[in-house]
Amino acid sequence: MAEKASAARSGAAAIDVEELSAELGEVRRALNGEVKQRRDVIKPLEGALKALKDPHRNAVALHEASAALDATPPELTLPANFSKLSRQLRLLADENLSELEFTFARDLREAFKEKGVELSGTPAELIAELFVIKVDMRRKQVEMSFSRQSVTAKKIKLNVEQVVTTYERARREIGERKVDLGKVLEELFEAYSRVLKLTGKPMGTRASIVDCYRELVLVRQPLGFRKNPSKTSFVDYPKAHFAYDMLQLRRGQKMMHAGHRLNLGTATIDVGSDTARAMFLATAATEGQFIKDLYFTVEK
Repeated sequence: MAEKASAARSGAAAIDVEELSAELGEVRRALNGEVKQRRDVIKPLEGALKALKDPHRNAVALHEASAALDATPPELTLPANFSKLSRQLRLLADENLSELEFTFARDLREAFKEKGVELSGTPAELIAELFVIKVDMRRKQVEMSFSRQSVTAKKIKLNVEQVVTTYERARREIGERKVDLGKVLEELFEAYSRVLKLTGKPMGTRASIVDCYRELVLVRQPLGFRKNPSKTSFVDYPKAHFAYDMLQLRRGQKMMHAGHRLNLGTATIDVGSDTARAMFLATAATEGQFIKDLYFTVEK
């Protein structure tokens, strides 16, 4: 017995305690990591089970659960039928999401019709006159834009009444403003002239529409702002307003000011997506061009 005890003590003495502690710590971390991964799978599974009680009404929650399960780490050991069930859940989520999208679009069409506006387009992208209404069921929100500019800084919820209210406000603020188009063209000519002066270029030279727009915002400021610039005296001129005014100028063929004609230069493909170098000017709800520069030429 004494010999065995001595051998045991000898074996224990040969073990590096620090190394053993470090390796046990690694095992614990590995198991903790696996526990966390399994929790990350169990949570959407619980969400899916809850959503399946009413798949149509809970279509968004069903989609969120399905997306989370699709992101399950491939190295995690799971039941053999997990992949099959995950695919079935995704198909069911997509089907119900499409149905929910359709019913929401139907309700929107009816609500807009009561306001005298006919909506066209698909359930995911509806057209209300010059405005584009994009319904994103997955993100539980609606985006509304004119000339690719959002009409509101806040997110629009999946609520028919809120969408209608947002549209009416946007139409009023953008399309029903009292605007003197002749004055707008005069101010744009002044802004263009300022940009040329800053760059030392002659009249008729192409100038960046982005630079001209920025200068135009300053040209339109009231005297109070020019004397004492401040946030309270600043009068904004959003890009959506500028795009609408440019649309009206072109539609009315009012492109002449003091013997000078306004010309617009379209952007190349590589420049078009760069908002620092080009602006999108709508000609209809879903049509328009990326404009890179503008210039005034003398008309005899």
